[in-house]
Amino acid sequence: MQGYFEIITDHDLAQAQALLALSGLSLPAGRTYGLGFYEDGQLAACGFLAGTVLCGICVAPHAREGGLATSILSRLVLHGRQEGASHFFIFTKASEAQKFGASGFDLVAATQDAALLEQGRPNYADWLAATRDAIRGHGWKQDVADAPAATGLSSHARLGAIVMNANPFTRGHEYLARAAAAACEKLLVFVVEEDVSVFPFAVRLNLVRKGLVDVDNILVLPAGPYMVSRASFPAYFTADAKVGSVHAALDCTIFATRIAKDLGIGLRFVGTEPLDPVTAAYNAAMAAVFEGHAIELHEIPRLQTDGQAISASKVRALFRGDVSGAAWQEMAHLLPPVTLDFLRSADSARIRQKLREHVGRH
Repeated sequence: MQGYFEIITDHDLAQAQALLALSGLSLPAGRTYGLGFYEDGQLAACGFLAGTVLCGICVAPHAREGGLATSILSRLVLHGRQEGASHFFIFTKASEAQKFGASGFDLVAATQDAALLEQGRPNYADWLAATRDAIRGHGWKQDVADAPAATGLSSHARLGAIVMNANPFTRGHEYLARAAAAACEKLLVFVVEEDVSVFPFAVRLNLVRKGLVDVDNILVLPAGPYMVSRASFPAYFTADAKVGSVHAALDCTIFATRIAKDLGIGLRFVGTEPLDPVTAAYNAAMAAVFEGHAIELHEIPRLQTDGQAISASKVRALFRGDVSGAAWQEMAHLLPPVTLDFLRSADSARIRQKLREHVGRH
């Protein structure tokens, strides 16, 4: 048997895992489609799609001169287009970036260890234009969205940013945003757009907007695929601490070299992270990357209740099983009214059911 076949069976996946391991890679998390090239029943090359992210593209050492990587890549893109996609990312080793560039992919950003490339539309330029339009539409001056980070203004006068998942929006998120807004002239709050959390993106975005609507210098926006997404920071969604620092550094580099530079962001705010090692590694990566790009990182102590940091994971855990009156009382200490009212409403019935059955990081 020789040819291209979809990777479906456990035997196929085991072969792919062994092939990837030869290059120091692992099976991609969140994969939605896999393709392999087989020679006499043995896997000689493989590649995967995780949504619109091309990943796990690998060729056996004996077959690397035959153009199999390019062929796998083009077939994955064709499959994605047949499924309705028009834009693709490649998350890969930095040493492989030039090879994919020759296949029509444009570099978004790279670190010493990893690179993110893209092909198709809407691309980064489209996202940037839409974000600038949203900022201007909010009534903020045009130069706020266009000025470079190094404007010479004081820290208080510069544009700040927060990136939050808000799964769901807690008093901790609210406190972080309000404290950050008091420390800068204007604040962009980007809500993670990757829709793999129990609370759908549309719900999270709406709750954050409603919860902060009274703060005049805050604008809440979708984060798009360039901040904490399965393309820019896949380990965030898998809790893979082993590769978390590599992914975090790439996500921070995209923010520093593209987003902050293009929007004029000079401040990034985060909450201290005593609980989650992946998020803690992300904060550490921000500190290291931002230092060389004139971006100030401000860590704000997490809001606590009963001596413990408020966390969205604690809220989600309270919904496992039957929710008692005591659980609702505890949630009243963890959630702002906008989130608590939503969870008590009929609109959240499907989410509450998912929370009762949910096992996982998000």
